[in-house]
Amino acid sequence: MQEKETLDEKLPGLFEPDTLLPIQYFEAMRRKHLLEGEKRLILSVLEDAVECFMKCIDSTSGKGQRLFRDADDWINLEDKHWVFSFDNVCEMLDIEPEYLRRGLQLWKQRRLEQIAQRKALAAEQAAAAPAPVAVEQEPVPPAPAAAKLFHIARAANRKRVKLTPPARKVAKLRKARA
Repeated sequence: MQEKETLDEKLPGLFEPDTLLPIQYFEAMRRKHLLEGEKRLILSVLEDAVECFMKCIDSTSGKGQRLFRDADDWINLEDKHWVFSFDNVCEMLDIEPEYLRRGLQLWKQRRLEQIAQRKALAAEQAAAAPAPVAVEQEPVPPAPAAAKLFHIARAANRKRVKLTPPARKVAKLRKARA
């Protein structure tokens, strides 16, 4: 009789749902979407390489050029033996390495074309710009206001503050009076 009671007691419990708090359910779901520590580290390696590749492509400094070359070499190296090779890093993150490599190379090609166009345009503008023509100005007789401005300008030059030359200020004063 005791077995039947224990069986009767256990049977309804088998078909009852477990009670679960909403926070417990969402905590379990959230953990599935978070990257583990190792994957975050691997993702940061890939992010850093792509960032160096994209930011330093037109760098003029030696350090920037070296960072670009290193990132470009790492991306283009097809090696499966090294743990942190581009191919292995992409595969650990479930990214198709050839697809990403091809996209980065297309971006590089377009960017280099833009840089070349920008340099050609700057060279054309520099060649088309007229040479500065020196125009002689008549000396302006010193007026009391001009003398005062001249002394202020000399004092400012000692302090390395730029002021317009006194002749320009005198011309402005004369136009204002007229």
